Amino acid sequence: MPPAAVAGAFAAAALAVAAVAAPRDASAQAFQTLPRCPVAGAVLVTRIDSATATAGDAFIFKTVERVAAGTAYADVPAGTRGYGVIAFADHARGAGQPGRLVVEPRFLELADGAHVQAMADPQLAAAFAQGESRNVNGALGFVPGFGLAVSGYNALHRGREVVLERGTPFRVVVGDDLATGTCFVPPPSAPDLR
Repeated sequence: MPPAAVAGAFAAAALAVAAVAAPRDASAQAFQTLPRCPVAGAVLVTRIDSATATAGDAFIFKTVERVAAGTAYADVPAGTRGYGVIAFADHARGAGQPGRLVVEPRFLELADGAHVQAMADPQLAAAFAQGESRNVNGALGFVPGFGLAVSGYNALHRGREVVLERGTPFRVVVGDDLATGTCFVPPPSAPDLR
């Protein structure tokens, strides 16, 4: 093989290795270069029921883990009270439509009265909750004689409300670094590649 062909093969191999090793998108780059956002476990203090909740209602939660001081906030001890709002509430209704809730933690209140921004962990679906539809499986509608009864039941019954009980666990991102793009929250199953 001529030397130029060997050099070309090495160059092609080097490019292939670089392409495989390079991050595939901006989030992969952030995963490797930005620090992790401070995340703390929290639990609801307020019971939230889709039967009575309306968008804009406030709720209370508290942290169950300590978060070390950041650049814009002091140390956040376990047991720190936080406040949030219900961003979306939909009551259960006919045709098997379940109750639904979207809750948004907003801030933590430190002992000195200072507020520290908080938000739901975007990698988890804990901010969205939905009741059960209780609809009968649609496949039964294809069985002769059952179709009309199944369709009638599914059209007339109410779905189930969703209730987030006191003590329901979730995770909050502490501070506003995620919103400003100066930290990241890795997926729950992601390994630490740094």
